[in-house]
Amino acid sequence: MNQEEVNKILDSLEFGYDLVAEKFSGTRSFFWPDLDFIKNYIKKGDRVLDFGCGNGRLLDFLADTTVEYRGVDVSEKLIDFARKKHLSHKDSFMKISSQGSLPFSDEFFNACISIAVFHHFPPEHAEKIAKELYRITKKDGRVIVTVWNLWQRKKWKYIIQSFWPFGKFKDIRIPFKDNQGNVFFRYHRAYTKSDLRKIFKTSGFQIEKLETVNKKNIILLGRKG
Repeated sequence: MNQEEVNKILDSLEFGYDLVAEKFSGTRSFFWPDLDFIKNYIKKGDRVLDFGCGNGRLLDFLADTTVEYRGVDVSEKLIDFARKKHLSHKDSFMKISSQGSLPFSDEFFNACISIAVFHHFPPEHAEKIAKELYRITKKDGRVIVTVWNLWQRKKWKYIIQSFWPFGKFKDIRIPFKDNQGNVFFRYHRAYTKSDLRKIFKTSGFQIEKLETVNKKNIILLGRKG
């Protein structure tokens, strides 16, 4: 995929999530039980990045752990929801560009967490972001990433549809309708475990865990050596 096509997808994600932010935030009011293991890798005083934070539900999940939290997202409206929901931490949320660089210094975070975000990135952009996460992660720090497992029966129709009209295997558009009837056709990449391993291993991370949970999500845990 050339850079122009990648940029169109990234611009669409930013515009689309602003469009459906209210309903999307309402559907993200709790944290998935399958991800409880994350707390095993977070300790008091850690700096934690929530990459693609949405309305900040990870902050609620970490409420009983004293951490230095930063949440970033490409959607200005989702950042607004996060700030209103977490008034005492409103300065911890930041709107970022959809492009590849992140506004943090080298080795800044103990943990970088990205829940259900990377499947919105074409491989070329996923590789850039993985390298950025490696850059801002401290030595012995960790990255925790989840993507939807689109290789399950109920999602096969989207895999099949990816051949027409888009004509690109694994590049999928899944509709999301807001409360006003606006439809946002979100780009998804149907990543496999092998795909994710390659992306994050190439960026420098040592892969410690890579598995599919309840057929719904692929989870990757990597460590910066």
